Amino acid sequence: MSNIEGVPEGWELVAIRRARYMENYIWTSGLIVLWQERTESGFIVPIIRKIEKPATYRPFVNAEEYLPHWGKPICQKGGSGFDSVVSTSMIGVYVAATTEISYYSMADAFEQFAFADGTPFGVEVQ
Repeated sequence: MSNIEGVPEGWELVAIRRARYMENYIWTSGLIVLWQERTESGFIVPIIRKIEKPATYRPFVNAEEYLPHWGKPICQKGGSGFDSVVSTSMIGVYVAATTEISYYSMADAFEQFAFADGTPFGVEVQ
């Protein structure tokens, strides 16, 4: 429901109803107000929320960028079980999966793996 006239940039319309505890709404002046009462408001207003932009990632450029993540378990995207990086080169990583060690460029590793906590195998782009 974005791009609705009157809803500020970076916000989205959730509903038009009475405001509830800790909800943001647009007052008649156009200002964004946070409803802080435990009971619902006595008036009907547009309820809005801040749009959360998901983090974006890119592949590691080299081993130097990867090294702060050394030792974190990784897993194949869509797979089960954990793998680990056992060595690096300037532009890639060696990954141990069961009894086999395979080499991946940083770009290929970014496409194939994620860290065990679900974050991509790469650097967050600010």
